[in-house]
Amino acid sequence: MKENKENCYEIEYRFDFEGKRPDIEFHVLLGRTNLIALPPEGSREHEWTLLDFNKCSICPLSSSEVRNCPIAFNLSGLAEIFSEMVSYDQAIITVNVEERSYMKRDTIQQGARSILGIYMASSGCPHMAILKPMVRFHLPFASHEESLYRHVTSYLLNQYFEYLNGKRPDIDLEKLEREQDNVDLVNRGIFKRFQGISPSDVNRNALVILNTFSVMIKMGIEGKLEQLKYLFK
Repeated sequence: MKENKENCYEIEYRFDFEGKRPDIEFHVLLGRTNLIALPPEGSREHEWTLLDFNKCSICPLSSSEVRNCPIAFNLSGLAEIFSEMVSYDQAIITVNVEERSYMKRDTIQQGARSILGIYMASSGCPHMAILKPMVRFHLPFASHEESLYRHVTSYLLNQYFEYLNGKRPDIDLEKLEREQDNVDLVNRGIFKRFQGISPSDVNRNALVILNTFSVMIKMGIEGKLEQLKYLFK
């Protein structure tokens, strides 16, 4: 069931270009009870948003039931916003959530990367559902180490709930490795959809950064989280 705007958790991104171009605001709305993102303003159907256009090889959805790729449709509105921008241009980026605000001077592609990450996780793609709990506690501009920590701790909390429900928890992270492989495939599938749709490199570069983070997380899991052990000594 979709949420209405009045019952949504909001994440606001503001890009201050320090007089070089008009500032922009972007509002991400997430259903409070299901954490599914509402499509951004400006999202609309294109050839590249149709489910069967460069469809991911692991996609379980059917075009007879779902017309558009849920991630691509949501990202269509975002693609328009950054269509005339250069990825490495700087901006003062402010992120407001209910609990606090974050601010950092960074490249546009890094801000776009954070927004894309939210929509990748919360648009309703079954293979990205593993990432969805983290959007409620969104951390913009997260480092590789922070991303690995959040990803694994979120997964292990889910395994605790699985244990309470009488299921065998995946403490060895074997299932997590397989699910991370699927996340990587979805990232690459969305990148293929984005190729050639816009003269801007912001969206493509933001996806490349996201995919790099995903690969680093996978390597961290395969390495038995060696880089995080120092936290518990």
